[in-house]
Amino acid sequence: MTDSKTLGRRRAWREVLPPVFAGVALGMAAFAADLVPEAVGRVLMPAFSSGFAWAVVAVAVSYYAATLRSALVAGVGTLAVATLTYYGLIASLSRQWLSGSAPPPDGFGSIMRASAFWLVGSLFGGLVLGYLAHVFRTGTTLNAGIALGVALGLLVGEAAYTVLFIAFAWVGPMDSFVWTRLGSAAVQLLLAAAGALVALRLCRPQVSLRAFLMATAVSTVASIASWHLIESVRMTL
Repeated sequence: MTDSKTLGRRRAWREVLPPVFAGVALGMAAFAADLVPEAVGRVLMPAFSSGFAWAVVAVAVSYYAATLRSALVAGVGTLAVATLTYYGLIASLSRQWLSGSAPPPDGFGSIMRASAFWLVGSLFGGLVLGYLAHVFRTGTTLNAGIALGVALGLLVGEAAYTVLFIAFAWVGPMDSFVWTRLGSAAVQLLLAAAGALVALRLCRPQVSLRAFLMATAVSTVASIASWHLIESVRMTL
């Protein structure tokens, strides 16, 4: 009985520790990317402080989970811990709070609302990404292709939305800020495509290519629409 309890605790720790470590590292990296000089931040933002980067980490941690339950825990835990770490650092260590000047009106309240919003997003996004990672690893050829395609569509959603918004809705000047956003989006798209090729080639070669391409197209459209809603809500926080 004692051995069974000990084994159960070890399994629980193995299930919890990877998303905790990954989430803390991701949140700290995203916070650091906000503080570095702009020239360096342009390189770090796509890799550490974007929807693409956070989704990639959640998928990677979930992929190596042993069961569906642990994959769901990994997806949600990674994103939730990253969110808490990131906004916790903003609230406690940001230059805004250490500068000695008075914070803007409702500054802390804004941080709390943003963190609550992204925690809800972590719940839903983590469940979806964790499930997709598990299906890709364990599913049939058809299901694995669909799962990988849906995941790829979700990964490129923010970048694709940024490109479309600037191309068709942006009315301001094409200044350095806009070009930085376009450059970041381009890097995310290239990294997502490279990751999908690696997954098709190495991780799961028995994937239906037709199912993958169709799922990618549908998921990308849905993801772009979702990011439009997300950005609309973010503007009110």
